[in-house]
Amino acid sequence: MAHENIWTGGRLIELTTQECWELLASRPVGRIAYDDGEGPVVLPVNHLVCDGTIRFRTAPHSTLASHVHGHRVAFQLDDVEEFHTSGWSVLVRGRAVLADLDLHGEVELTTWVAGNRQLVVEITPTEVTGRRLIGN
Repeated sequence: MAHENIWTGGRLIELTTQECWELLASRPVGRIAYDDGEGPVVLPVNHLVCDGTIRFRTAPHSTLASHVHGHRVAFQLDDVEEFHTSGWSVLVRGRAVLADLDLHGEVELTTWVAGNRQLVVEITPTEVTGRRLIGN
């Protein structure tokens, strides 16, 4: 029996930068993508949109902290509605820097994972793009 592709017949619409930022702020968890020296790594993180940047917390001696400071990274957030074959995806590309949590002090900048996560990773975008899939 052939598998029917339910994702045919839809159309893609490019999102404006403003729409992308609104969607980035609408969900608490996105994915950070970086190179750890062995190749690409993608991890889910709790994030906060603040002053045109993406911020999240990490542990001081984590693999992530040791590989992102000063480097180009990507951050992605999306939502898919399978029943209606629709959804959206936002991609942020930029440079990451590390700062101590005390310098930012956002109460909202929380993490779902326990432990010492006193470093803030801040991504300053060089590119923000997004697409919306409109189902059939």
